[in-house]
Amino acid sequence: MQFCHMADFSHRKLSYRYIYLAGLWIIAFSLPVSHFGISAGTFLVLGVWLLEGDFRKKKNILVSRPGILIFASIFLLCLAGLLNTSDFSYAWHDIVIKLPILVLPVLTGTSDPVTPKEFRIVFSGLLAGLWIASLTDTAALLGYLHLTVQDIRDISIFISHIRLALLLGLSLHILLYLLINNSPLSKAGKTAYLVSLLWFIFFLFILKAGTSFLMLTLFALVLFIFLIKKIKNFMLKYFVVVLGITLVLLAATWLTHAIDRFHTHDPLPEQVLAEHTMNGNPYDKPANLTDTENGHYVWLHVCEKELRKAWNSHSNLDYDGRDQRGQELRRTLIRYMTSRNLRKDSAGFARMSPEDIRNVENGMANYLFAHRVALYPYFYQVLWEMDQYKKGKLSGHSHIQRVEYLKTAWQIARDHFWYGVGTGDVPDMYNAYYEKNHSSLTPDWRLRAHNQYLTYWLTYGIFGFLWFLFAFFSPIFLEKKQHDYPAVIFLIIAALSMVYEDTLETQVGVYFVVFFYALLIFGMKEETITGTFTVHDERS
Repeated sequence: MQFCHMADFSHRKLSYRYIYLAGLWIIAFSLPVSHFGISAGTFLVLGVWLLEGDFRKKKNILVSRPGILIFASIFLLCLAGLLNTSDFSYAWHDIVIKLPILVLPVLTGTSDPVTPKEFRIVFSGLLAGLWIASLTDTAALLGYLHLTVQDIRDISIFISHIRLALLLGLSLHILLYLLINNSPLSKAGKTAYLVSLLWFIFFLFILKAGTSFLMLTLFALVLFIFLIKKIKNFMLKYFVVVLGITLVLLAATWLTHAIDRFHTHDPLPEQVLAEHTMNGNPYDKPANLTDTENGHYVWLHVCEKELRKAWNSHSNLDYDGRDQRGQELRRTLIRYMTSRNLRKDSAGFARMSPEDIRNVENGMANYLFAHRVALYPYFYQVLWEMDQYKKGKLSGHSHIQRVEYLKTAWQIARDHFWYGVGTGDVPDMYNAYYEKNHSSLTPDWRLRAHNQYLTYWLTYGIFGFLWFLFAFFSPIFLEKKQHDYPAVIFLIIAALSMVYEDTLETQVGVYFVVFFYALLIFGMKEETITGTFTVHDERS
């Protein structure tokens, strides 16, 4: 009878384990593709944790592992911020978004540790989600999904392209770790990992976000360091060093050429106002002779009288209306034609192809942006925004307007240095400061800091900010994971992401940080590590 009872208990415990792993797998799979799946996986993990019971044991684990509660205390900052807030509707929204910070570390940290074999199962969920997301986004890029892609960022259908790049970047490091760490993989498994590694590198290049290039640079640096440490042959090591230096120099040369190419302009004609179109109409007086596209002057050789008539006879969108991105269509058209070095009159418009007209309708202001895979258009956009910033034009320029966000956030943090503005008052405070400073940003573009550290400072004050730093960085040392490569590289990626993004202000951003923090630092089986990539505990 006792044997039957033990067998039943063992079977039930095994069933709970399968459900727990299924919940983790669903969260990992859903991170790149489904907000609903993320929540569903969390409820599954929470449900099995409650069904398991044995809460005294779990309480003892929490007492013996202070890092779990220290990290979870980041959530308590949100509650403390209620004491200094007036907008409780936004405050409760923020609390709900950040609730996983409290829940997931406790669930994973007090459950039986995930073994290396189980980790590979959970990781397979992330790989599957990333394959679905990347292939779907590639199909959108190539036009197979019949979606309007006005910007390369629009191809990221399921989640933000920035969050997707973070997931891809972390996956590259875990794939590399598993491939060279003597993990017990079949030949098919190693092939699948290698193909995933190569495809994710290529897709990060396609995605062309600042985060993508940061992830690729970090991965290249880690791979270079690993090869230098691993290779014993002097000549081969010398070759790798020379190759690495050469690639850096080539990248610097390319970037220098791109900058020089952007700043190379046409010479101005001696008599700007004396010329006429082929139809005898005078060109309009230039609005300015500073704006350029591909080195050609935007407002030179513009005859809107002819251009309006030609455009309206070829498109259903009104010349004096808006393109599909909400921009002034006339400006988009004039910039686009300038980028192709066409005069902005009826003769120039006659050289526009149907594809050119569709590009303008979709809000594309330079024909270079139609080259989806090419690298130069991305850097051109960054350089163009920098040029616009010098001229006092900010709205809609996603890279440069971050400067305005940071300036505004710093003012708020400085003026509310000790206690912050409270959990719920952040949006209202930003709006007030934008109005106070007479910001040139339009209301649609008056956003937050895009820097998580500064956001915590201005929200909870200097002491809340310092506690956040302590609670975020100390658990990896308390859990003795500072030599565990997946945990360390995740922490580096997460910390870097918070320099240029409010990572913890969206559901996917919170789950990216909290799920991998909980899994890699609190939830993994303790391993003995003798080197950067060498693990000796593979008992399962």
